[in-house]
Amino acid sequence: MELRHLRYVVAVAEQLHFGRAAERLNISQPPLSQQIRQLEDELGVRLFNRTKRQVQLTKAGEMLVDEARVILAQVDHASRVATRVTEGEMGHLTVAIAGPADAPFFIDIFQRFAKRHPKVRISLRMMGTVEQTRALHEGRIHVGFLIPPIDDPALAVETIIHLPIVVALHRKHALASRAQVPLRALANESHVMFSRDLDPHFFDAIVTACREAGFNLNVAHQVDDLYTACALVAAGYGVCFVPAGIQQGRSRAIVLKPLKPRLSHIDCHLAMAYRQDPARELVRLFVSVAKEVSSQYQNLTRYPVSLLEHSRHHR
Repeated sequence: MELRHLRYVVAVAEQLHFGRAAERLNISQPPLSQQIRQLEDELGVRLFNRTKRQVQLTKAGEMLVDEARVILAQVDHASRVATRVTEGEMGHLTVAIAGPADAPFFIDIFQRFAKRHPKVRISLRMMGTVEQTRALHEGRIHVGFLIPPIDDPALAVETIIHLPIVVALHRKHALASRAQVPLRALANESHVMFSRDLDPHFFDAIVTACREAGFNLNVAHQVDDLYTACALVAAGYGVCFVPAGIQQGRSRAIVLKPLKPRLSHIDCHLAMAYRQDPARELVRLFVSVAKEVSSQYQNLTRYPVSLLEHSRHHR
């Protein structure tokens, strides 16, 4: 038994006439009659009583038609759902972020995507770059916002924002009033640093820059995310090298200051990674929205200004 057999039976039951049913199905009458007989032979029951003047459903036919209508309705619904998912109207995406998800940049992306695709459910995960790469391969996430470089030919990796590295200071710190902070002036400070496991390139580059400035970095506290780094700086535990604008506005106790000289070779690049799967229409739509939002921030990438301020000015 195939779905077309069920459609044939329902059409004949509703028309009680093989000719009109065949016309409705856009087929000729002989093949329709033949298909109904084959179905009756397969089931071992008569579905219709036929005479020259009329066609009537048998009891078995009535029961089959009731069940057939339910099955066909479910199939049609599944087909509509599949079409809507393909067109990006509904579905589920899991997105991972290496950093604070409430940064205005991410909020703008999710707000814009939600307005365009309100029936798509988004799940957010907080993951480091290495874990995101594994999760993308394993299918546990669909899109990741992470820190390059990522050398993985199976993934599409696109840099979407570029932020200079600045220093986060407590507002009452002796250096907080300066327009720029000389790197050498941080020689005797206690530093809050991100764990080297999270980003070896960043960690090693900072250590090297400090050594070239004439001092060894005094790492007093290691953290796993910007939230913790921000909290420790606000509490007066030390200073921290951070991407400009990411956490500004999170605490009034913190100020961000440009470094002198600027560590342009350590500038933070935020990238978006995803598997290059043409069947993932929702991923394509999400990536498109993220690129739109990033284009609004690109003029900020040369300056250590707050992404929070930018968001307020562009809503």
